[in-house]
Amino acid sequence: MTNDLFETTWEKVLNNIKENVGNSLYRVWFANLVPKVYNQGVLKIEVPSRFVKDWLEKKFNQLLLKSVKEFFPEVKHIELVVSNKPTLQIETKKSSFKRLTQTIIEKPLAIFDINPQTNLNPRYRFDNFVVGQSNELAFAACQGVAKNLGGSNNPLFLYGPVGVGKTHLLQAVGNEVLKNYKNLKIRYATTEEFTNQFINALKNHSIEEFRFKFRDIDVLILDDVHFLSGKTTSQEELFHTFNYLYNLSKQIVFSSDRPPRLIPDIEERLKSRFEGGLVIDIQPPDYETRLAILKVKAQEKNIVLDDKIYELIAKKITRNIRELEGALSAVIFYYSKNGKLSLEKVEEIIKKFSKDYYRKITPRKIIKVITDHYEIKEEDIFKKTRTKHLVEIRQCLIYLLREISQLSYTSIGQLLKKDHTTIIYAYEKVAKKLKNNSEFSQGIEILKSKILES
Repeated sequence: MTNDLFETTWEKVLNNIKENVGNSLYRVWFANLVPKVYNQGVLKIEVPSRFVKDWLEKKFNQLLLKSVKEFFPEVKHIELVVSNKPTLQIETKKSSFKRLTQTIIEKPLAIFDINPQTNLNPRYRFDNFVVGQSNELAFAACQGVAKNLGGSNNPLFLYGPVGVGKTHLLQAVGNEVLKNYKNLKIRYATTEEFTNQFINALKNHSIEEFRFKFRDIDVLILDDVHFLSGKTTSQEELFHTFNYLYNLSKQIVFSSDRPPRLIPDIEERLKSRFEGGLVIDIQPPDYETRLAILKVKAQEKNIVLDDKIYELIAKKITRNIRELEGALSAVIFYYSKNGKLSLEKVEEIIKKFSKDYYRKITPRKIIKVITDHYEIKEEDIFKKTRTKHLVEIRQCLIYLLREISQLSYTSIGQLLKKDHTTIIYAYEKVAKKLKNNSEFSQGIEILKSKILES
């Protein structure tokens, strides 16, 4: 059997397979197969990855052999071998795997030039993360993981309250690996994205493509795994994805707003996987760290303020880094418009970011402002009606109750007579939309201003 014969006949083999399995399965599993060596009845076929090899051997080995034998009757056995080239550099006549990769990886909304292959934001790096007593262990653990993938710190599980730098550290791991190991495949996603894509895959009968996306990788980074609470089917899928990657010594990194044992409605077997490696918490930053963060962020904006201004903000804003940055941005905005800034004015600007100021805002006041703003009746908020308009208003209310009144998910659920998993979903949906939609973000800021000024 000559190489010329391979080249002229192999397309017929692939077309035959396509007729048997359909375009979707063909595109995922077969389009990139390349015959390499024939010797004494054995045909070696190159596949792009270990994941593809395992799947074909498990699901389609007999179909593949039958299709090959139809055009190459002298072949008695086939052997799948994994290419030693980076996946995206495998060359075929039509670069089919490159097209496949572009098709199955859903390109996220453009924020800070997010890498479409990894979903990583390049602005999150180790070198611009401010380290202090509250996060030094988490920082060291993340650096260790990036240097020793699949080692003793696998999986790594970070937990802590909102706005303490979990997402920054998780993505820094991915970006560091990307910088040092060009050929490794990395996938960062929020757990909401994982869940939504899984549900869509079930609906569209494209579960193989979904699994290919989250299993044919070297590093999986999942943010906010508490979002899995109550989602039984998604938990099962993640459990099997975890096992597949872990058994191949692939690195897995998780984050959550609480330790694994305190995440409600999560299967015990999945909790045990979360706890199987290194579990580390991140606390809100201490005063010295807050001060350092303010100076670093101001430098990034090419602004230099008086040290007393930084000190005042660091003393007043204590809850999390996001509020710290928000207060600094408000001060800088005022300074850019007026050219001068007194400590009295700084204190006036940042008081709306302080914990004590927020405590004065009652849930009843927030509900009143929102119902007035949207011109609806207060009882509409508590109805079971699921019109799109009312659902979106309730989601905004949940977000503002959490952000301003600092109510727990459980407390908000009791107030609105909703399950706490519904509350978590609503909050995180709004939080995500704020990052991607500037018009929506402005609307929320208007609501915040009305609430804080009422």
